[in-house]
Amino acid sequence: MNKALGWADKAIEQNAKAFWIYHLKAKIQAKLNDKAGAKATALKSIEYAKEAKNDDYVALNEKLIASLK
Repeated sequence: MNKALGWADKAIEQNAKAFWIYHLKAKIQAKLNDKAGAKATALKSIEYAKEAKNDDYVALNEKLIASLK
């Protein structure tokens, strides 16, 4: 999972507004039990998904955040 997290970070470096990669990173962080990091990353994904008018990813991230509690 740590390697996957590194890959997600590299992908974000290449495309800083890729909300789908932020969502993937948040899911990886959740699996690594980094709930605070996962929530922060999911919120960033929501921000960029709203900019792109992608309600599906907004909903996916909200569901992920709700599952972290």
